Amino acid sequence: ARAALTLLAHMGLSIVPLPKRIKSRKHARKVTSEYHRITERLHHTTSSDERAKCAAELQAIGGVDAYQQASQFNTALHSTSRWVARRLRAHGVLAAGKPPPHVLEIGAINTQLLDTPGLHVRALDLNSQDARIEQRDFLTLPLGGALEASGASRPYDALVCSMVLNCVPDARRRFDMLVCMRGQLRVGGLCFVVLPGSCLSHSHTLTHDSFADCLRGVGLAPDLAAETPASAKLAYFECAAGLPDPAAALRFQRARHERRSGHGSQPPRRKSRGADFDVDLGGALGFGERIGRSFEALQPSRAQKEQRAARAEFLRQLKEEKLNG
Repeated sequence: ARAALTLLAHMGLSIVPLPKRIKSRKHARKVTSEYHRITERLHHTTSSDERAKCAAELQAIGGVDAYQQASQFNTALHSTSRWVARRLRAHGVLAAGKPPPHVLEIGAINTQLLDTPGLHVRALDLNSQDARIEQRDFLTLPLGGALEASGASRPYDALVCSMVLNCVPDARRRFDMLVCMRGQLRVGGLCFVVLPGSCLSHSHTLTHDSFADCLRGVGLAPDLAAETPASAKLAYFECAAGLPDPAAALRFQRARHERRSGHGSQPPRRKSRGADFDVDLGGALGFGERIGRSFEALQPSRAQKEQRAARAEFLRQLKEEKLNG
């Protein structure tokens, strides 16, 4: 092995060490946090120097291989697949004598769901680590579900999105992803979303309640009373697929606007994990529903309100005169 490394060095080739094996929660959290921070910088920068710096930092922490290993370590501690299977059984979707439900898993970093008996699972990931996990960008999937041999599309019975939304570095693409998630499900289908708790408790723009409205807005109504695993680190949402709710989407936009406006007036504080988590909801919600691209903060002025009241009173008096005349 030493001779091989020496030969590579003489050839002028860079030697990338294998990532250190993840053995603790602390190490796993550090790797995932650093990976998200660096990839977000990489996504937003246009400087070649900054991009090179980000690439070097990613290599230093072990790159995508280390991130995948850390994610696998975390999911071994908090098994989403067991929760999903338990909830599918509770709803009667997964039951003896019934056809296997069709499930789409986004960002699959292990085969736990694929190995769950009684499920027909299609697992996707941008950087697949297993031959059974399809390497593909979820946003490139056609809406309407999987294509069958007949050429018709079959919406999925359930969709699992665990620790994926927080990895998307752009708030607008998170909205696009939520709309696409709804577009893959049949009416009444179940969607399971898992996020780091800090994405909602530390976010400058979102809260647990406003994110629930965000989900309702795109047609993924969360059942906040549903059984979820007890965890201080993760936030779980079980949603039923229906029509988008424009009223909930507008509530989310208003709450997001107020949080963003209020954050600017607060004294600066140490940046925490999850502080930048955001969803830029607006425009087409799917199924023909649409709202404004962003929240309209302008309210009628006092003069406008008085003018409207005066006009209403004038029209009332005019109508009364005609009736009496």
